[in-house]
Amino acid sequence: MRTLLLTFFLFTNFILMAQKQEIAFCKTDHLSENKTVTAKANTKSLESVDKEMAKADETILWVDAKKLTIEGVGWKEGIADYTRIPDKFQTVVTSKLWSLSRNSSGISVHFTVKGTAFVKARWTLKENNYMAHMTPQAVNGLDLYVKMNGKWVWAGIGKPSKEGLQQETTVKEGFLPAKTYECMVYLPLYSGISAIEMGFSPGTTVTGTTPSVKKPMVFYGTSILHGCSASRAGMAFSSMLGRRFDTPVVNLGFSGNGVMEEYFGDIISEIDASVYIIDCLPNMSRFSSDEITARTLALVQKLRSRRPATPIVLVEDRNYAYPELAGPAVNNRRPAMKAAYNALITETKDIYYVEGDQLLGEDTEATVDGSHPSDLGMYRYFVALEPVISSINCCK
Repeated sequence: MRTLLLTFFLFTNFILMAQKQEIAFCKTDHLSENKTVTAKANTKSLESVDKEMAKADETILWVDAKKLTIEGVGWKEGIADYTRIPDKFQTVVTSKLWSLSRNSSGISVHFTVKGTAFVKARWTLKENNYMAHMTPQAVNGLDLYVKMNGKWVWAGIGKPSKEGLQQETTVKEGFLPAKTYECMVYLPLYSGISAIEMGFSPGTTVTGTTPSVKKPMVFYGTSILHGCSASRAGMAFSSMLGRRFDTPVVNLGFSGNGVMEEYFGDIISEIDASVYIIDCLPNMSRFSSDEITARTLALVQKLRSRRPATPIVLVEDRNYAYPELAGPAVNNRRPAMKAAYNALITETKDIYYVEGDQLLGEDTEATVDGSHPSDLGMYRYFVALEPVISSINCCK
C-alpha cells in the first residue's frame, strides 16, 4: 500500500513539473515570437536591398505596361510616362498646374489577354497622397474594366496600401484561361506613377490592343473633371463618357487651376480632338464678370483659330448642394460665360453650351462636401453631357 502511495505521489509531482516547464516554455516561445515579428518588421532582407539577389516569382508573368497600349495621353513625344502635359510647356503653365499635370488622371492601360486565371498589378507611386474627401483607391489605386458583349463592364480594383510608394495587389481573380478578354485599367486620379506592370498566370498570351482610330475627346477644366470626388479611378465623368462612346479621353482637369488661360488654346489644339469640352467655370469665382467673358472669348477664339472645324462645348458650373438657408445664391459666373457664348455663336459654328442647373440635380444628394460630386454626382454629369455629345455625332 505504501509502495502504491509513493508511486502515485512521485507520478503526480512529475506531471506538475512537466506542466510548469511547458508553461514556461510557451511563455518564452511567445516572447521570442514577438521579438521575431518585430525584427522582421524593422529589418530589410538582403534581397530587398540588392535586387539582383531577388529571385523572380515564377508563378506570375509580369508585363511592363509600356509594352501594352496606353490611352489618355494627348502627345506621343516629349512627355514623361503617365503624365498629361508635355515637357515643353513646363515654363508656360503655372507651377501648381504643372505639378497637377504629373497626376495620371484619365490615363489607362489597354490589353487583350488569354490563358490567365487572374490579373495582378504592381505600380510605383510618385507620392502616396491622402485626401479626406476621396477614397485611397481613387487617389492612388487602379480600376479594371473588361469589355463584355461590346460594352465596358467594371471588373475590379487595385487597392493601394496605406503607406509606401511600391504597390502590389490582385486586381481580379476568376478569369477563364481558355477565354480571351479585352481589358482596360485606369491609373490613379490624384497621384502620379513612375512605373506599372500587369501580372498574369505563367504562359499567358497578353498583347496591347490595337490603338483606337477615333479622335479623342479632350477635356480641360477643374477638380471635378480631374476626378474629385469619385470613389474609383474609372468613375470620373469624362471616363464614363469615354466608355459610353468607346472613344479615347484626354483628361486635362487641374484641381483649382483650370481658369481658361488663353494659352491653353495653343496647348490643347495640338491634340487632334473629336470634341473639346471646357469645364473651367467652377474655378473662376475670383474673376469679375467682364474678365470671365473676356477669358472665355479669348480661349475659344484661340482654339477655333487652330482647329476651325472641331466642336467646342462650354459647360457651366454646377449648383452647390448646400441648403439655401439665407435665400437663393446668386451666381454671376454663368451670365458672364453665357454672354461670351452668345457672342461666339455669331462668329463661328459648332459651339455648344451646357447649363449648370442640370449637372447635379436638385436633391442635394450628389456631392461629398456640397461642391465635389460623389459617384452619383459624376453620373449626373455624364447624363447631362451624353446627349450633347451624341447630338454632335463627333465620336464615330
